[in-house]
Amino acid sequence: MSAARLLTPLPNRQPRLPIMESPAMQRSLSPSRQNAEALQFRLILAATYPFFLAAALLQRVLPGRSGMHRGLPAARRSVFGEAKAMAVSAIPFAFMG
Repeated sequence: MSAARLLTPLPNRQPRLPIMESPAMQRSLSPSRQNAEALQFRLILAATYPFFLAAALLQRVLPGRSGMHRGLPAARRSVFGEAKAMAVSAIPFAFMG
């Protein structure tokens, strides 16, 4: 083989560039995307909070499982805090998929 043939690039071959940042890192660097996701989270929280508040109220009012274990009083949050905790734990499922 000649030296000229060894030095010529092959057609239709792109040089490989090292990947510096993953897509997750690129998203995390974009403040506008972070703001948009935070806004979406707050909107979904505001929309779902009344439903979780109703569920928390029903859990308090209806007899049944009261959270007591072996006769010890359970540490309880306020109804509003419980509703927020339920909403915050359920909302990430809206962002999956």
